Amino acid sequence: MHDEIQILNEIEKAAGLCKKEYSHSDIIDVMKTENDFEKQICILKLQKLESQEEADLLVFQLTGHHGLIREAAAEKISGFVSDKKYRDMFLNENSLNSFLKAVNDINPNICRTICCALPYLFKNRQEEKVFFLKNLYNRFDEIFAELEKLRRSNWYTKKLFNLYWCLEALALIEPKVDTELENILEQASKIRDYTIREKTAFVLSKIKSSSSKLDEIKSRLKTDDNFYVKRYSKAF
Repeated sequence: MHDEIQILNEIEKAAGLCKKEYSHSDIIDVMKTENDFEKQICILKLQKLESQEEADLLVFQLTGHHGLIREAAAEKISGFVSDKKYRDMFLNENSLNSFLKAVNDINPNICRTICCALPYLFKNRQEEKVFFLKNLYNRFDEIFAELEKLRRSNWYTKKLFNLYWCLEALALIEPKVDTELENILEQASKIRDYTIREKTAFVLSKIKSSSSKLDEIKSRLKTDDNFYVKRYSKAF
């Protein structure tokens, strides 16, 4: 009974905060506090960014905070990045490193939201895209090394989750074909878990150019036993 009353009180409190009118400066002030309950609502109410400092404050909420805060920040960042007016505010190295961490969040909603923002972020911004890709490739190397050590422990599944979303990010920013990309897709295409092979096929379906190595990987995936893997291989 006590728990039910507490839940009802929290719902009532949240409803009150949702109805409350905040000025832009009020929202920014709350985002600087440790009041996660009100902060989440204020982040979702954020309609504009008036400075680089405010953009940095929003990015700060994307990592190292409560899941509800991270998810709200991801949603808002995705919206701002899709707007040319704000896009440049998120192209600094600190933001890009935070986005890579968010791609490997434990919450798939955050991973998905940030991945979907990447094509907007790197539109006509080659230098920043190269920087992000370099760090993404380093993350792939770490994950493959970790998978080799973990084998079939519980942590192995968690690292497959990380690999899955790194491949999603890779597909959505459509990298150029080079040796690093070939090595990543070669390793991913041989992972036993079909979801990783499926996502590898998805990456290959998005890349406009190819190479002899990628053609070899495509041929192997076209004859994969799994329906979902072969679904994407039809686009090769």
